Amino acid sequence: MRLWKLSYTSIAVAAHDAALRQAHEICARSGDRNARIDVSSVLTVHRGRFAQVLEGPEEAVRSVLRRIMGDPRHHSLTVLADGPLLARRYGNWAMAYRDPKAFITDQLDDILQQTADVVRAMKATWH
Repeated sequence: MRLWKLSYTSIAVAAHDAALRQAHEICARSGDRNARIDVSSVLTVHRGRFAQVLEGPEEAVRSVLRRIMGDPRHHSLTVLADGPLLARRYGNWAMAYRDPKAFITDQLDDILQQTADVVRAMKATWH
């Protein structure tokens, strides 16, 4: 099983308060389904946009994305990251809502860690 990460943003159809309620409803309803297929995920809403990270087996992640793409509560979905993953960040959450600041902090931490990993790998090849 290849572990996969996919993140995206999309534009909410509803105004912010309604989109925020929808995000919490999505989290409440999707947790059991995601757990059954071994997908972990976090979702946030900020300034009329949804942002979500999905982690798990590649085919399961792609299956969830197909379902998300058909959801009428948003449009203009843009995939930001789509690739293999060494370890899950959100393994304890089948589906959770994160405050936008915490969500961005998580993403920045991941970018900084990935950068450090690349630098270490490059240094290991230097003689």
